[in-house]
Amino acid sequence: MHAFVSHWSASDVLRLVGEAPRWPESARLLPPAKDCVSGRRDFRKCRIGERLDSLGLAARPVDLIVPAKSARSSGGLVRAHLWSGIVPQRSMLDLGGGLLSCGAELIVIQLCSAQSKLDALLDAHASAVRAEAELAAGLGLEEGPTIDHPLKWERIRRLIAAAVVACEFAGTYRLPAGEKNVSYRASRLMSSASLASAIAEMGETSGTRRAARVCDLTLEGSASPMETVLGLMLTLPVEYGGFGIERPQLNCPVDVSSCREEGLADRDVVTPDFLWPEQRVAIEYDSDEFHAARGAGQSARDATRANILTTLGYRVFRATSRTVRAPEGVALLARQVSHALGISLEPTTPLQELRRRKLYLELMPRTKA
Repeated sequence: MHAFVSHWSASDVLRLVGEAPRWPESARLLPPAKDCVSGRRDFRKCRIGERLDSLGLAARPVDLIVPAKSARSSGGLVRAHLWSGIVPQRSMLDLGGGLLSCGAELIVIQLCSAQSKLDALLDAHASAVRAEAELAAGLGLEEGPTIDHPLKWERIRRLIAAAVVACEFAGTYRLPAGEKNVSYRASRLMSSASLASAIAEMGETSGTRRAARVCDLTLEGSASPMETVLGLMLTLPVEYGGFGIERPQLNCPVDVSSCREEGLADRDVVTPDFLWPEQRVAIEYDSDEFHAARGAGQSARDATRANILTTLGYRVFRATSRTVRAPEGVALLARQVSHALGISLEPTTPLQELRRRKLYLELMPRTKA
């Protein structure tokens, strides 16, 4: 039988394994339901859990995709998801013996396709609105609380969660999986172009439409989790809680050989963390964790890089973990960068300010500075 690991479980497999032979050779449907692991009994019979344990994935339940609703069975070991659509060419990792796991592009599309019942969310929202209104009335406050419709925010939140995963796999770091910590200098596993290609191969569905939106939000080349957080906070649309600044290039090399010839640089290429090349604006993010992983000399190398860019006429902003750890610090940096770019930040409504706070809280727990 075949077991197709998917969604969040496949994200962890990809973080642990990185790469493996690819399946299928051409786009196709999943095998018939009788040939797919779909529940706890099949999971135990095929000893899938032991094989995943050997890879370092001990978390349960395991997300699996199955080809038919009638075959779907979930329990403490397995969380089965219906997948009746196309499996794009070479979109899965073949781990041998019938065990397959979704690759980066297919994971993002699955996260955009996943829907769950939201009745409990609506009930909790109604209770929270009543409690907040009663509290405001008891305190003599005339203005009512700013309320965000839970379904609208939940749709945004899911897009953001998928965009975070897309930025990771289009970047050069990996979030923790199993007993691993954040790892750096990893190979990129996807790009916006490869995600767009997989979306086109699958055809238009509600999930691929959302995935296409995530494709537009993805920042390629992020070198650390906090670069992703800062990049998304700066560039996501205002209605999502971001500052709506145009997307920069991340860790893109700049030729500075002319400076070296004049004795103003000690290298031919520098790679700023964030770069708006046309406006000649850059941000250098100084991460304590990233510097510790890269060695004691990283801070000095960053300073030299910033000085070279300044010599070339770039406006270079420095951001630290303390900057990003406070919403006010991110807002100040956004205003400074937008001023340097020659643009004005879009004015915000109370609802958009609420979403900005919610976005910040959504992004920050996923990372360490």
